[in-house]
Amino acid sequence: MADFYKEFLSKNFEKHMYYNRDWYRRNFTITLFMGRVALERIWRRLGFKQVKNN
Repeated sequence: MADFYKEFLSKNFEKHMYYNRDWYRRNFTITLFMGRVALERIWRRLGFKQVKNN
């Protein structure tokens, strides 16, 4: 089983590398949006008006 898995990983290394890179990028983006929402909620709770971008 170990030999099969090693061969599988070696053969598909590039696919896994691109998948992992895309997965981390998506999760980082989601985390940034979650942080932005949290900051906006805190900002509103403190009573500041939201600045609108034109």
